[in-house]
Amino acid sequence: MKLRSLLFIAAAVLTIAACKKSSDLKTKNGLAYSIVETGSGEMAKPNDYVFFTLKISGDDGKVIQEMKEGPQMPIVKVPENLPEGKNTNPFEEILSKSKIGDHYILNMPVDSIPNLPPNLSSMKYLVYDFNVKDIKNEEGYTKYMETMQAELQLKAAENQKRLPDIEALVANNIKLYKENNLDVKSTDSGIKYFILEQGSGDNAKSGNVVSAQYYGVLESDGTMFDNSLGRGMPFTFTLGVGQVIKGWDEGFTLLNKGTKALLFIPENLGYGEAGSPPAIPSKSNLVFYVELDDIQ
Repeated sequence: MKLRSLLFIAAAVLTIAACKKSSDLKTKNGLAYSIVETGSGEMAKPNDYVFFTLKISGDDGKVIQEMKEGPQMPIVKVPENLPEGKNTNPFEEILSKSKIGDHYILNMPVDSIPNLPPNLSSMKYLVYDFNVKDIKNEEGYTKYMETMQAELQLKAAENQKRLPDIEALVANNIKLYKENNLDVKSTDSGIKYFILEQGSGDNAKSGNVVSAQYYGVLESDGTMFDNSLGRGMPFTFTLGVGQVIKGWDEGFTLLNKGTKALLFIPENLGYGEAGSPPAIPSKSNLVFYVELDDIQ
């Protein structure tokens, strides 16, 4: 599934212009940041790998993206020599002086970010809140990656075994849906949904970070165009900030943790006129089998 991800920002910081906003500290290219909490132990050295959690929020405090510990945790390698001036990467600069347990806040003006998503254009700045969780040398990093890859491969193999049953379930329910024999519920926007297994607790809402497994097909002929099951981990995103199609931003607010459901997404809430070639043709209605694993 193609996402409107904000991960591009980590690369965009390489070309950020200077910022005059004052704060406790400033990076070499003028970005304001502060140290919320100081950790302990040895400081990161050149060629070390710094593992950190990251939460990106708008100037209104709304969470846009969050990456926690686990397979999606960000990692920065400390370079031998930091670039100077506008070419300085603020994450590399700050983390090159970090210790485990350090907690930083970095303010980044949106007018310094190229190709800014339209939904962020009204903001003045983004807030990057990051915590250093671990620092590893080359050997430690290699062992970590080998262990993580083995775990993901094992989970992916387990999920692959489920695919035939999910494929059959989706195909059968689409057939019932087209025959008007599936008791779906509808929203005002045109989403239809069918609960296969009800979860518990409150429904997800805009601003929540959710993790889900999914299996997506074209409603027209049942062709599978994407799924998360073979990757070894669920897909994680923030609801209501445009990281995913509109049908997902709304559809997941209909579900609570542990729910398994089918989402019938009309083309105008999916990929619309453009589609997503070559897998998704123009004006395609989509069907997703989803499992909402977690809400944060």
